[in-house]
Amino acid sequence: MNLRLEISLVCVFYVLSFVAVSQNPKPQKITDVDSIRLERQKQMARWEAERAEREAKARAAFIDGLDKLNPDSVTLLNMQNLGLTELPDLSRFYRLKKINASGNKIKHFRKRDFVSDSLTTVVLSDNPVKRVCFPAGSPIQNVVMQNCNLKRVPCSVKKLKHIRSLDFTKNRIKRIPRYVKNRPNLNEINFNFNRIKFNGRVVNRTGGIGRVLLAGNHIEKLPENTGSMTGVRKLNLADNMLSELPVSFGELDSLESVIFYKNRFRNIPEEIFEIPQLKEMDFYYNNIDKLPDEFNRLVHLKRVYLSYNNLTSLPKSLAGLKELEFIYVHHNNLSFIPGWITELPVLSVLDAGYNNLISVPDLSKMATLKEVDLQSNNLEDIPWELLVKPGIKRVFLRNNPFIKEGDDLIKLQKLVKKRASEGVNIYID
Repeated sequence: MNLRLEISLVCVFYVLSFVAVSQNPKPQKITDVDSIRLERQKQMARWEAERAEREAKARAAFIDGLDKLNPDSVTLLNMQNLGLTELPDLSRFYRLKKINASGNKIKHFRKRDFVSDSLTTVVLSDNPVKRVCFPAGSPIQNVVMQNCNLKRVPCSVKKLKHIRSLDFTKNRIKRIPRYVKNRPNLNEINFNFNRIKFNGRVVNRTGGIGRVLLAGNHIEKLPENTGSMTGVRKLNLADNMLSELPVSFGELDSLESVIFYKNRFRNIPEEIFEIPQLKEMDFYYNNIDKLPDEFNRLVHLKRVYLSYNNLTSLPKSLAGLKELEFIYVHHNNLSFIPGWITELPVLSVLDAGYNNLISVPDLSKMATLKEVDLQSNNLEDIPWELLVKPGIKRVFLRNNPFIKEGDDLIKLQKLVKKRASEGVNIYID
């Protein structure tokens, strides 16, 4: 037998051996991870079975009790989390004002589900909705359909001539229908966490609505005609990707509340300071490191939310905001609270926790101050005057250097106990 033939036979042997092993693999050893995963699956199955059993019992009890209800007195029906696949016959409840059918398995809502002449509010959230048939002429004013996996607003909503609020939070809707512009009673639309493309058409359709909520829609830029939304009083654009505003934004002469929580601003846009009637401003979770002096132009500002930024100081211009009631600047890089803070005549809440504060002014001078948060700072002196101030309700002092052993700590603990008996909460641990 020559060498070439020997090599060929050896190769054939190894190939056949590999095939045999592949066809008859050794049983794999069950690892600890596999055991944990299997046990978890069993636990989930038990929980699901228990949930289904609870649903079945609750559903049976509801259906049984429904027949015993007096239709003359029922104004609310709560059918949450019953595992319903359709609504029962509700036609005899002619005084029904509100239906809550959230958390079920209903795909189709029929006209007969909404026949009450008194019905004003329907909550249909957390259902796998395919179709909703609102009847023409219905008195329904408020529709809530959160988390229904909707790609568009149901067509029959167009029939609701008396609609006041629409809530379609957490769906997959891309477009706000044009007819919302022609609903004179519509005061709020909530399309938070959808896929709305905020363009000029959306501005034209929503510009007369009082509250427009569009958080979490991956909006990168506002259209140039945003300033034509002159009927909007509250605008929520939180959790988007904005870093600047169009010049026309300053023309929103009805705007009282603006929310830019969790965006990408590095400063407060100058357009904001063209809106003197603004009462609430929220810039939580941005990248702002400095506040401009123009703040004193916002003479009606009552609530300012600037936490989770990179601020190192507060400008003196804030002292001119005589209507300011709430300041939230926790989780920044502030090293001190300026003395002018005591000049704010109606300040009720000051939250400056989680900074680098080494000192605070005498806040006991502020007659209206009710709550102060100074926890997780570098304060070495206990603010005794603040702790005994008349009208104070809550003071947070945890995690500061003065929280240590010694006579002052014993004295502080006694004061905390005494103030608690007087209805004042002081948190030191």
